[in-house]
Order: sequence, then C-alpha cells, then structure tokens
Amino acid sequence: MATASSNPQAPTPILGGHSFDGAYTPDSVSSPWASQIGFSVGVFQWVPKSSGKGLKKSAVKVRVKGWVRDAEKAYAKARELCLRLDAGESISQKSITVS
Repeated sequence: MATASSNPQAPTPILGGHSFDGAYTPDSVSSPWASQIGFSVGVFQWVPKSSGKGLKKSAVKVRVKGWVRDAEKAYAKARELCLRLDAGESISQKSITVS
C-alpha cells in the first residue's frame, strides 16, 4: 500500500497487493486558482509480468478524484480502498470523488 506524500507510490510491490498511483506536484500549483484544480489517483493491483520476471500494475480498479487543496483526503481514501481490497472486499464503484 502507498504512503501519504506528494508522490504516493508503493515502496515495495507485493504480488496480489493493492496500491495507488498518481500525484500532483505542490511546487507547480502556485496560482490563485490552484484550490480549484482537481487530480486523481488510480487504485490498482500488482500482477505478474507475462515474462514471469517481476510485477506490473493492473488496470485501475477504482479512481479516486479530489481537489489539490485537499489532496490528503484523496490519498486517505485511496489507502482505505487498498486495505479493503487487500482484505478481499469487492468495490463496485469505478470512480469515487472526495470533497
């Protein structure tokens, strides 16, 4: 599972585990309208490469959308979804917006 930061990628991929990817760069968001900028992170599963050597990201299972001004809310929701998916829960929504 990913950690909270402006670059929330998983440090160590685990076969079958879930993580999320996608971030904004805080330094690049300095305009007066920055609070109105949206971004998203995709929750995915680590699957084996067809070569059998290593892992790759699956297609995104759930997309979490949020505002740059409240980025931690989107990351927190993505972390929650990773834990739920790792526990075997099924998530029916394909897109979740946090506000």
